[in-house]
Amino acid sequence: MTRMEYLNGLLPIVYPSFYTLFSSALDELVFLNYGHKLPFRTTEAGLTIGDFIGNDKTQCEATNNHFHLFDKVGETGRKMALRIGIAIAQNLTCALTKSYPKKKFIVFLELDPKDSTIVRFHQIWAGELPYLDVTQNYQKGLELFEFRN
Repeated sequence: MTRMEYLNGLLPIVYPSFYTLFSSALDELVFLNYGHKLPFRTTEAGLTIGDFIGNDKTQCEATNNHFHLFDKVGETGRKMALRIGIAIAQNLTCALTKSYPKKKFIVFLELDPKDSTIVRFHQIWAGELPYLDVTQNYQKGLELFEFRN
């Protein structure tokens, strides 16, 4: 992979853009535009993903709006992965707020030096719990951080 190809792959993360789809109940879901889009159909109300999401809008957004920054950084790369991950998560939070000022979001940074460094986001939906709870211990070595607008 050339340096240009590598940097091109980072663009959706460094300078994020988004698209929206509607559930069958006409809830507007927000997705990170990083090259592929979810399956949809056109209705009178516009683009919809219909029954694809089921009843859990949080899970639909959180599982489709995540990307792996690094794999297995180890303890020696932990501090740098954390610094980069926080910067990207904060940048994503700002971009979501600017693009959708009336919506509320949670952006998560998941850092496990022995596994992956992941950033994910979803809207805060009434009646639904956040996808992750940063007060829980999911697995040894996993650190969770959340950013809200």
